[in-house]
Amino acid sequence: MAFKISKLSILLLALVILSLISPLAYAQEEKIDVVYFYGDGCPHCGNLEEWLDEIKDEYPINPISYEVYSNPENRDLAIKMAKEYGESFRGVPMTFICDEVFIGFSESVTAGRMEAKLKECQQATCVISPLDAVKECEGDVQKEKLTFASVMTLAVADSINPCALAVLAMALIALLAKDPAKKKRVLLGGFAFISAVFLTYLIYGGIIIQFFKVLESYFVSLSFYVRALFALLAIALGIMNLKDFVKYKPGSFGTEMPVKLRPMAKRIIANITSPYGAFIIGIFVTLFLLPCTIGPYLVVGNILSGLAWVKSLPWLLLYNIIFVLPMVVVTLLVYFGMSRVTDVTAWKDKNVKWLHFIAGLVLLLLGIAMLFGFV
Repeated sequence: MAFKISKLSILLLALVILSLISPLAYAQEEKIDVVYFYGDGCPHCGNLEEWLDEIKDEYPINPISYEVYSNPENRDLAIKMAKEYGESFRGVPMTFICDEVFIGFSESVTAGRMEAKLKECQQATCVISPLDAVKECEGDVQKEKLTFASVMTLAVADSINPCALAVLAMALIALLAKDPAKKKRVLLGGFAFISAVFLTYLIYGGIIIQFFKVLESYFVSLSFYVRALFALLAIALGIMNLKDFVKYKPGSFGTEMPVKLRPMAKRIIANITSPYGAFIIGIFVTLFLLPCTIGPYLVVGNILSGLAWVKSLPWLLLYNIIFVLPMVVVTLLVYFGMSRVTDVTAWKDKNVKWLHFIAGLVLLLLGIAMLFGFV
């Protein structure tokens, strides 16, 4: 992975170099750093930028901007900077001038207050820069509490869901029923089916992540509560799975495919006649898997939404690879004759309670870790 320097690090490095090579440039009139956070498409943010451009000849300002709608790191920085100033990040634009913060912008009210603050800063013998607060926060901005272990545990909990194995078993039975002697059909059909599940779930994941990004962009002050909500969701799913271990009931809410959907899923899967058909039907069958697999996926989607798209995609790919891995193993076992589909189904039925126990324990512990900020 290529080494990347953050926009903030570049900015601070540039300021250090400038301070070393041209100290006389600021001797006559010290620049006033105006740090503001904005969102693409925000009309008030556009008005602020126009106003700053208009006054740059009158006041020695140095505008520094951070976009928060599409950049989670900048959004985290905005929250931390607001806290440093005794405020909360309630929306954009949010502007920092010397020792004061301004929320929103209007030429009739906010502009006058900002201009008064600029005059005050201009007369001060020592200009306080909001960048001092940025430097204090810099170490925390790049923190990614998302860890390899958290994605792995959520993916494993999702992958051992009994209904995912049951759906694959139905697909393999349908392929074998057409011609039991042709094992190659099982291999190609099984992988076509798994590929459809993988790609469709990858798309679902992208939609989920984007949903949370938009949600957090418009309700920034609620981001902590949203995270706490999904920590509680993970705990609730863990408890429901542990309940199935203690007292198992087929089709339990949130942990297995509802019983009323199973006949319909079987009828659709029974129509598989070729690898191509397995792929097409696999796309539709994911809708039947959602009720029993969406819980952990929502939790990981909420975690990944805190990262930029480029950084979240590898984690999403890893999650879905782990999710379909048991399906790949089962398909290979059947193809190489090491096991029959009926054996796989029997094993799943015999160990279904333990599968729920493992998934439940993982989700419960991860939910608690999220709630207390360890993940």
